[in-house]
Amino acid sequence: MSGRGNLLNLFNKNTRSSEISSSSEDHENDSGLDIDHSASSGEFHRLPKDSIGSDLLKTIRNIDISVGRGRAQIIKNFRSNETKLGENIDDTTCSIHSKDTNNDESTSSLENMKLNNDGFFPNVVHGSKGSSVMLSCNYIGLKTDENKGVYHYEVRFLPAVDSVHLRNKYLNEHMDKIGGTKTFDGTSLYLPILLENQMTVFFSKTMDMEVEIRILFKKKEPFKNCLHLYNILFDRIMKTLNYVRFDRKQFDPSRPKIIPLAKLEVWPGYVTAVDELEGGLMLCCDVSHRILCQRTVLDMLIDIYQQNVNSYQERAKKTLIGNIVLTRYNNRTYKISEVCFDQSPQSIFHTKSGPTSYLQYYKKYHNINIKDINQPLLLSIKKTRGTPEDTDNIEFRLIPELCYLTGLREEVRSDNKLMREIATYTRVTPNQRKVALDKFYDNVSNTPAAREILDRWGLALFRNYNNLKGRQLDSEQIYFAKKVVSAGQNAEFSKEAVKNEMLEAIHLNNWIIIHFKTDLRAAISLLDNMKQCCRSLGMSISKPTIISLDHDRIDAFIDALRRNIAMETQIVVCICPNNRDDRYSAIKKICCSELPVPSQVINAKTLCNESKNRSIVQKVILQMNCKMGGSLWTVKIPFKNVMICGIDSYHDPSNRGNSVAAFVASLNASYTQWYSKAVVQTKSEEIVNGLTSAFEAALQIYKKRNGCLPDGVIIYRDGVGDGQLSTCSSFEIPQFASVCGSRIKITFIVVQKRINTRIFSGSANQFDNPLPGTLVDKHITRAHMYDFFLVSQLVRQGTVSPTHFVVLQDDAKYGPDIIQKLSYKLCFLYYNWAGTVRIPACCMYAHKLAYLIGQSIQRNVADSLSEKLFYL
Repeated sequence: MSGRGNLLNLFNKNTRSSEISSSSEDHENDSGLDIDHSASSGEFHRLPKDSIGSDLLKTIRNIDISVGRGRAQIIKNFRSNETKLGENIDDTTCSIHSKDTNNDESTSSLENMKLNNDGFFPNVVHGSKGSSVMLSCNYIGLKTDENKGVYHYEVRFLPAVDSVHLRNKYLNEHMDKIGGTKTFDGTSLYLPILLENQMTVFFSKTMDMEVEIRILFKKKEPFKNCLHLYNILFDRIMKTLNYVRFDRKQFDPSRPKIIPLAKLEVWPGYVTAVDELEGGLMLCCDVSHRILCQRTVLDMLIDIYQQNVNSYQERAKKTLIGNIVLTRYNNRTYKISEVCFDQSPQSIFHTKSGPTSYLQYYKKYHNINIKDINQPLLLSIKKTRGTPEDTDNIEFRLIPELCYLTGLREEVRSDNKLMREIATYTRVTPNQRKVALDKFYDNVSNTPAAREILDRWGLALFRNYNNLKGRQLDSEQIYFAKKVVSAGQNAEFSKEAVKNEMLEAIHLNNWIIIHFKTDLRAAISLLDNMKQCCRSLGMSISKPTIISLDHDRIDAFIDALRRNIAMETQIVVCICPNNRDDRYSAIKKICCSELPVPSQVINAKTLCNESKNRSIVQKVILQMNCKMGGSLWTVKIPFKNVMICGIDSYHDPSNRGNSVAAFVASLNASYTQWYSKAVVQTKSEEIVNGLTSAFEAALQIYKKRNGCLPDGVIIYRDGVGDGQLSTCSSFEIPQFASVCGSRIKITFIVVQKRINTRIFSGSANQFDNPLPGTLVDKHITRAHMYDFFLVSQLVRQGTVSPTHFVVLQDDAKYGPDIIQKLSYKLCFLYYNWAGTVRIPACCMYAHKLAYLIGQSIQRNVADSLSEKLFYL
């Protein structure tokens, strides 16, 4: 006998008359669930103590299989780890992943190999530079009961049962025998306790047959494999506290803050996440808010219709598509994909019980009478994971009368007064966050249903967020052309930036001002103030070519640009009467792709405020100097022949346009000149495909300017979440390695801004934001990653958000101190702000470039944008 038959024969060898003894709870056992036996509930079987391991290996080597699922995949796993299989066969079971029965906490050698291959984890990941500071954080500790855990079992039904619902039903009949608490997906069963024996057999009787249920113990899951389950448990806990889930956040609908004038309400809530950190298993808990409109979507559609009947449908789609709505009858959220004007609540759709209308459906299942029977329907498409085909997507058709918009719309964002009022609820101070954290802890601890969920799985919360150790980096020195100043502990030098000569000033000899004829006063004011301010900045200005337009039309600006831009033009200044995205996009398209030249777009209203005019013009001059290739200031970065790069992506929020990836690379030793290139990608694509050509072009220009290639390249990659770290490491880094070879050493660092970690300074009941330069690389960092948190900017309102840096590769072996200090220094080099920004300047430049192309240009203009950076 050969092939699968021989394999099964080895498993069946001497099993019918034996019992299975208890084995190590950390073992992951092969599914011995196809063993032919007859037993009553509570009877078990034992694998033989003989030479199964060697016989099985010999058989596997001779089996010809195709890689797939089931037994073929099991054999593939055996074959790939056959050397370890022979070493790890113990006396009780034939196991792929086997551990020492005397050490429950140790991991198998195979798991250790996988762990080391998942990420870059050198011996030294903690820095030492800077002064020690005591901090607090928003992490709550999780204790685990040694007698409990997460035990993985495999369940089979004989005869086979296809329905997951029936599988759950049959298994639930024996809940008292398996502990009363379970998580079951139809095949894998997770229990908080270890059953007495390795294989358990139950029987469930149906009307016409008896179903045999075989439960085989696989292994005790380590913490890192249980995180998803623990997060599900906290979702259940929030449900017991009557919170409503929006995406991954939970909100309290019983305590809304009402803003009556805008007809908005603010729901307070939390965002939680369990992770295995250096300090142990912890729960990150942060305050969150959700904005809801009290008016229905139907009310908004009626307003749009009354404003302009002719463009009603077009404006309705532009307003609604891409937004999130809440249906209060079930407290669920949906993203609007389309507005169906050809359908109404009277439309018929098919259900299991037959065709019905939306009017009848909502009356029958929700007891809701829809008033407007002619309103259009909203279409929401939910994409099924792992099935990109459109046919597998789930479509929801919603009634506008029952939907409420969530989030901030453009008209709300543009209302400064309203935004300030909303900020009074959403901008939470460190003290308020600590109070909310304590309240969450008390609510969970004092609610019997919530505490029972944790107790069943052997979990318990404990307070440990007031003893976090961090480090404060030294203040930085800012280098201007003729003076060196200290940024101080607040890392701000805005006054010094407008009083000192720029590091490298570009004299303005040939430039153009284009304005609408009613904005002549604004143009004259701009020119006069520029002449006065340029002297202190070390920049000289010649008289510009001034073009006055008779009509405030987009085509008038385009025609003026095409007729007047010449090869020697240094920069074009467009003074616009108001903010219009279409006009701005048209100007940028001409100046970026058609006739490449630096451009500065100014709103005329900002030049009419006499009290602020001088400070505004000073900032305009600084921006114009940068766009023409000049430099404003620098910090001391003692690297020799090292290139620093930044990468970021832009995704169209409406999901209509393509994504854009931007690449930025330094060209000089002071890190003040940058090469840039943009790559247009497919929709929602985060991982960058065109890095090789952009990187090669950057190296060529670097060599041309410096006479040699760099010895090392440090890459800061923004926009990559935790779920994409592995893909980034295996897909993007090799693109750079293929170009560098062994000549150039690569250091690759992922920058994460959208995190829920918060860090506070102070103690007792007086907490504040930590100062810029505060570092944390212990306790709340990942257990198996080379990472750290950095607070780089001063925040006087609300709570500062640290930035998370994850080092995926460090061929040059700089070590944590150099990488941490460099990351902080680069936050000073973003020339649109005289201070520090949240992320390194190279990432900020890449972000601005990707946003400009994706929002205003949306075409491949990489060649035109090379060696220039454009600000919005």
